[in-house]
Amino acid sequence: METNQANKIVNGFSYLSILFLPIIFPIIVWLLAGERKEMRYHAVHAFWLHVIPVILSIMAVISLGTVGLFTNNVAHVGWMSIILVGILAIVSFVLFIYNIVKAVKIFIS
Repeated sequence: METNQANKIVNGFSYLSILFLPIIFPIIVWLLAGERKEMRYHAVHAFWLHVIPVILSIMAVISLGTVGLFTNNVAHVGWMSIILVGILAIVSFVLFIYNIVKAVKIFIS
């Protein structure tokens, strides 16, 4: 298999790993990429696209806990949790679709 074609396949799978090994596969590719800058770029980009929902989830839990501790109002925490979960679901869905689109663009090019 031609090296460029193999690189394209690995680059595409870095984004598609959102389906089977999110976060882990891009890290493995990133560590094994060596001097291949394009492969390293796509692995890092895919890694951050996979990590963003995790970071947002952690921030949502921390903010809900903080609001719950300081306000002691169940209604505020309930509405805030519904809003944050909705925002998190939208962002996660958009990033999921974006990862698939990036992989298809790499495979097509």
